[in-house]
Amino acid sequence: MATTAAPPRPARRPEWRRRSVLTAGAALPFAPVALAGCGDDGQGEVGEPDLRAELPRAEPGSPESAGESVVPFTARLWAGIDRSAVNAVCSPLSAQIALTMAGLGAAGDTRAQMEEALGGSIDELAQVSNTLATVLAAVGDQERDNAGDDAPQPPVASLVNGTWLQEGMAVEVGFLEGLATYFASGVYEADFADDAEREQARQRINDWVAEATNDLIEELVPEDALDAQTRLVLVNALHLKAAWQDTLTRSGGTFTTAEGEEKSVEMLSGTTGSWYEDELCRATALGTYGGDLALALVQPLEDVAAVLDAWAESADDTAASLSALLSGLDASDGATELTLPGFDIGWAGELSGPLQELGMSDAFDAGAADFSGITAETDLSISQVIQKAVITVDEEGMEAAAATAVVAEAVSAPAEEHELVLDSPFLVVAYETSTLAPLVVGWIGDPTQTR
Repeated sequence: MATTAAPPRPARRPEWRRRSVLTAGAALPFAPVALAGCGDDGQGEVGEPDLRAELPRAEPGSPESAGESVVPFTARLWAGIDRSAVNAVCSPLSAQIALTMAGLGAAGDTRAQMEEALGGSIDELAQVSNTLATVLAAVGDQERDNAGDDAPQPPVASLVNGTWLQEGMAVEVGFLEGLATYFASGVYEADFADDAEREQARQRINDWVAEATNDLIEELVPEDALDAQTRLVLVNALHLKAAWQDTLTRSGGTFTTAEGEEKSVEMLSGTTGSWYEDELCRATALGTYGGDLALALVQPLEDVAAVLDAWAESADDTAASLSALLSGLDASDGATELTLPGFDIGWAGELSGPLQELGMSDAFDAGAADFSGITAETDLSISQVIQKAVITVDEEGMEAAAATAVVAEAVSAPAEEHELVLDSPFLVVAYETSTLAPLVVGWIGDPTQTR
């Protein structure tokens, strides 16, 4: 779908600190296309989006400032997920990006609350998403160009977005322009109202996510997540894979749980080049081949909950919290002997509760949500924010993926609430509903008198 809107103002090309990055338009095509989709037999290719603004992708901004926009929300949402799970992994970034896509069409208090909870204006966060996608797309470029026979496999990383909209529903041009400019996403149409078509759409979304995450995230959208009221599904998918700079060694060891139970495990050991310590924790970071990705490993001095709570409380303070840890690791050069267990964990959760706790209430309220910037013909509210995430760490390297789906549904106008107390004489009319013909009429002056 071509539009006549003027293209966005070009951003100043940044000076990249660690590697050169292609411009967004050249490096990042629209979402992956060779996926299962709808055809005569239910199989085929998704192909190009059905609706798409013909605008170039915006130039990326500064990577350093992009990170500063992500950390506070990460600390707050991380602290808000259910802590009953023994192991958990999530991607607040993926949720932030998917919700920013929805925020392109939010207005009034709905937008203001989303911006407060997400940690920045929707326009700023959209640019951050664009920058991060560009940076991640360039991970491993130099290693692929200079690969040797004995070199590890070059690292890869990606951050992609997809949008599915009820077919036939009018969509605002400004929303399409924002998707194209900052998220390299058009809109795929789907018939959520029909049971069979809705199931095909769900499968197409899940296939898209599996393709984008190297099959690490399957069935992001479960069978009961969509219904006849669904009108919009916004999806972000994140994937990364990288080898360590040096292979870790394996040996037997023990791991003590929070309850004091000792478990026999296989431990990994190696030397890192970083160290960080404060009143909450001690930490180091495992670097990867190429240096573009790393894994921070944090040991609480008290317990996990104490660190998460403290980080959330000081989320906006760049001199403390998670920001201080990451910048401290980046600036340090102390050698650290590291020992950790290998792990392979996954997590799935619904984030609506934590997001509302952060102040994003109107977006989920059928009577208050304002997403008129997406479509003016149907009132929408967010019904679910679904996320799945996985991470695997072994002696060779790490691989992780996450995907988030923001599901929006049509809402009916809220019915006015009334009260009727029949405690004095009243009338009755029995009638036929198709003709509205009154059949029996009367009044009641004393209901204690019976025939």
